[in-house]
Amino acid sequence: MSKTQNSYLPEDILIPFFGLEKQIVGVEIGTLGGSGTVAMLNRMLNLKLYTIDPWLHIDGKNFEAERDQDYHDVNYRETLKRVAEFGDRCVVIHKTSMDAFNDVKELVDFVHIDGSHDEVDVRNDIVNWKKKLKERSILGGHDWQIDYIKKIVREELGEPFTGEDLVWWFEYNK
Repeated sequence: MSKTQNSYLPEDILIPFFGLEKQIVGVEIGTLGGSGTVAMLNRMLNLKLYTIDPWLHIDGKNFEAERDQDYHDVNYRETLKRVAEFGDRCVVIHKTSMDAFNDVKELVDFVHIDGSHDEVDVRNDIVNWKKKLKERSILGGHDWQIDYIKKIVREELGEPFTGEDLVWWFEYNK
């Protein structure tokens, strides 16, 4: 299988860091149609995943947010179908990442940010979701090719690891 957004993160970052035995909890910000969600859950049988997306058309936003509401409704329904087989290992939260923050009651092992690509939202996701991380954890995201994402990540966190498919991440071993 070629490396893609949907296979790179779990296969090459999370599994070597956490292994396949330890029970872990993760947050995926930005679900779209759930293919990345399913890839992580299939490869990591030890994973409980909160996947968060508002599935909402927003005027003036870039990337998928600018698509019409029907597009988002189809992706939401597709996500629910795709993750049904995972039962309580997958918690689908139909909200913005900031509105979903308090829905995740536990500390998490990783957060992967690939939701709103708005500069304010990216910064808020980094600053706020970092507070949910356990002592040994990973905070990362996608779209390293976008200059303002590089700028925000470097300002808030420093210089990340980067990998294939424009993924960036930090490993915390406090």
